[in-house]
Amino acid sequence: MKTRNWFIILVAALLLSPLTSCVKDQPDVFDEPSSARMEKFLENVRTILQDPAEGWALSYYPGSSYATCYMGLKFTGQEVAAYAQDEPEEAVTSAYKLCADDGAVLSFDMYNSVIHYYATPDQAHYQARGGDFEFEIMDVKADRITLRGKRSRNFCYLDRLTKNVSEFLSEMNEAESSLDIVAFKGEITGGLVEGFMDSNTHTLSIGRKGAEASEMTSARYMIVPGGFHFNEPFTFQGVTFQDFYYNTETGVLTAAGISFEKVVPEGYLPYDKYLGKWTFYWYNGDRDFPVELVEFEKGSSYKMKGLSEYFEPTLAYDAARGRLTWNAQAVGSSGATTVMLAGWDLLTSGGSLNWGEDYGLIGIVEDNTVADVVVNWEDNGQSDLVVDSWILWGTDASGSSTGSFTSWTMASNSYQLPYITHMKKLVE
Repeated sequence: MKTRNWFIILVAALLLSPLTSCVKDQPDVFDEPSSARMEKFLENVRTILQDPAEGWALSYYPGSSYATCYMGLKFTGQEVAAYAQDEPEEAVTSAYKLCADDGAVLSFDMYNSVIHYYATPDQAHYQARGGDFEFEIMDVKADRITLRGKRSRNFCYLDRLTKNVSEFLSEMNEAESSLDIVAFKGEITGGLVEGFMDSNTHTLSIGRKGAEASEMTSARYMIVPGGFHFNEPFTFQGVTFQDFYYNTETGVLTAAGISFEKVVPEGYLPYDKYLGKWTFYWYNGDRDFPVELVEFEKGSSYKMKGLSEYFEPTLAYDAARGRLTWNAQAVGSSGATTVMLAGWDLLTSGGSLNWGEDYGLIGIVEDNTVADVVVNWEDNGQSDLVVDSWILWGTDASGSSTGSFTSWTMASNSYQLPYITHMKKLVE
């Protein structure tokens, strides 16, 4: 048996030997080392960046909760002048570099208030706004350079400008301020559909009529004169969409040869209508206390005053549907404990809770035509946990539970706020 095994191994070795010698004799595919090729590639990119006299339009896609926007960039050999969409006449100049870091990278590593706005933490955004200042160079053409954010992994695009950068940004800014549509309805391949446009994140969501938000197809857009554009086309019900054209006079939205009708979502309220004083009802509506919603980030969020002397929770504004969303969140810390406002399910599960940011409430407006608006609080439908109450809960540095946090109280004079029902706007 051993002799037979050695014979098999010997035959296999003889068969493989010519293959091995072929590999050794292969000539080098490239005439120069990879480092030299990368250096030449980056110098070519630098030349292309400097070429257009009017510069480049950067269609910028920060983290998913912030709006896409345009920036104007003009490159010299070592510096970049950056123009913000909302301040198109003012340039902020800083250094940039092209380097190799697991591939070719365009890095804006010197602080620039325009470029770094979405990538810089502040008091309200300790994790910044999901933006990038280092971009992997994915594709290079004379009129378009495709980038991908190293942090967000979002694709961004540098498009060669043929007109003055300030003029271009002014046109984009005007287009954004004149786009007065938040929702639409229509028919695709025989089925009724509806869509919503979130002006805070520049995200379009489309789905069958009556579909839950989680069932809808979503994509992020750039606002352009006459409508909005998707750098990456998306497909819904067999139809591929990339450009939507909006007629402000007729309220008709067209895309891929299909017409949609502008609608106002039921119960829709503009951002400013939620500002002010409210009466907040809890314990199945039998008890109440006063609160006030004040501006946190204009157009996108509020702080609620009066819920607790220890914290003011953040409520978000769903710009597409004109309603409030109130999710579980960290509201402060005490020593090594992070204090969470946790979603609590009393009616359905008898007390299950979760502090994940997906758990929470949405505010449904009863009648948006009256001054003393009533907002009914309902579970947001994102899980099997049906949130109907809030409770303060502690977590440690690893995010693990440390139990109920009883040291702080809410307006209920307890760390618990059970059976939330609604709130009513006070008419002053």
